[in-house]
Amino acid sequence: MMRGFYGHDFWWMGFTPMIINLIFWGVVIFIAVKLLNNYLNRVDASKSKEDSAMAILRERYAKGEIDDEEFKKKKSELE
Repeated sequence: MMRGFYGHDFWWMGFTPMIINLIFWGVVIFIAVKLLNNYLNRVDASKSKEDSAMAILRERYAKGEIDDEEFKKKKSELE
């Protein structure tokens, strides 16, 4: 009795492409998550740098190191 594909049993070929497909999509999703995470960390880092610059400016103004005019000028540059 003939079974399978022209007398050959190819049942294993159903699992191999499925496993390769799962590995491929797993790698694609992993790379996408890493890239998104990297992008979000850059956005947060640049935002925190701006916040720290503004905090330093406010601190210098509070200590009296800079006057009102210089504070307003530098504040507008940072915003």
